Amino acid sequence: MYHSILVSSDDLFELYSKRGLEKSILMFKGVLTQDILVLLAEMLANNLTNFSHLGSTKKMFSIFVELAQNIHRYSAERVDVDGKEVGCGIVLVNEYDGYYSIISGNVISQSQIEPLSKHLESINSMEPDELKKYRKDLLRKDREQGKKGAGIGLIDIVRKANAQIDYKIKPIREGVSFISFFIQLDKGI
Repeated sequence: MYHSILVSSDDLFELYSKRGLEKSILMFKGVLTQDILVLLAEMLANNLTNFSHLGSTKKMFSIFVELAQNIHRYSAERVDVDGKEVGCGIVLVNEYDGYYSIISGNVISQSQIEPLSKHLESINSMEPDELKKYRKDLLRKDREQGKKGAGIGLIDIVRKANAQIDYKIKPIREGVSFISFFIQLDKGI
């Protein structure tokens, strides 16, 4: 069932002018195809105000791409685009004086919650050298049938950000929840 949400110009202006959104350099909600991902990466590059922290800028790009690809591959909300099923979600990148915040969210099935939560808690508790070893071990393993990747994306995010992934899971209806990822990347890294 399709529900149309009407937004008045006053509502839209309120959203546009809300405190915190003025730091947004990229905001996207919708179907994340590979073509859209490339365009978003180009838009992100054009919206950056300061390239003096080139190392952290490259890491921010990498984290953004990983989160967007997770939506593309794993979101339970799927849309057929030219015969391929792709995921839907939201991604937001903010730039502050000392750091970037990269936020993403998408729908996940109930069956994904427990293994994903365990994986996140595990990698969030590891020291950098443990993460490096765990990543290498995963790359050496044979990929399970039907797996879309080696399972190292979230590990790479933690390693690049040099910080834990903050995440929230909100049930939205029977069988599915919405997962949000919050990553803060200091510009000095």
